[in-house]
Amino acid sequence: EIEKLAATFNSMLDRINLLINSMGEITDNIAHDLKSPITRMRGIAEMTLTTGKSADDFEAMAADIIEECDRLLEMINTMLMISEAEAGTAKLQKRPADISRVVQEACELFLPIAEDKDISLEHEIPAGYQISGDVQRVQRMVANLLDNALKYTQSGGTVTVSLSGDEKQVVVSFRDNGVGISEDDLPHIFDRFYRCDQSRSQTGSGLGLSLALAIAKSHGGNITAMSSPKNGTIFS
Repeated sequence: EIEKLAATFNSMLDRINLLINSMGEITDNIAHDLKSPITRMRGIAEMTLTTGKSADDFEAMAADIIEECDRLLEMINTMLMISEAEAGTAKLQKRPADISRVVQEACELFLPIAEDKDISLEHEIPAGYQISGDVQRVQRMVANLLDNALKYTQSGGTVTVSLSGDEKQVVVSFRDNGVGISEDDLPHIFDRFYRCDQSRSQTGSGLGLSLALAIAKSHGGNITAMSSPKNGTIFS
């Protein structure tokens, strides 16, 4: 019994140590990602105060700072949503939801973006699939995954969204033939603020996939990814 107690205690200490290290990494990432927009705001204000000569200059400064503040607030709100979902404290407004309709509407919403990038957005979405969930959060999850697929698919490529299921579960898949993800990066893509090498030239905070996974798990689901460089990616 003492050996069992010692083993349990050691396991608990290992989990606590892992949690502390994870919290430290998250804090470092937050500090780094919040520093950039704050630095930009200060630079905009300082430049305008030094060289601004007209009301138009100061109006432009105010508009730029409001835009940066909106980015900061979006980042902070997303981090709070992830933390609540992971901790199980999110107040989900669960009700019967037509997941077929949610996915169909997301495809229609993102079609102009796909057309602007000359990407073929195809979908295979049978009608009538139902889940119990928070519709707004499920919409956010689907939108994040579809946006991600379009973002990393080159002009002339294809993104295919499909839906299937049975009485026990529904599976939504997002397949692209884009740049793909390396074997080294794949285990980390759902980590907060993690960005692959090919992601650094793209806009974004590195929180989209983290939020999508947190929403899926808060609904008793999961997200998996299969990918290889230059051969595209499948998120399910």
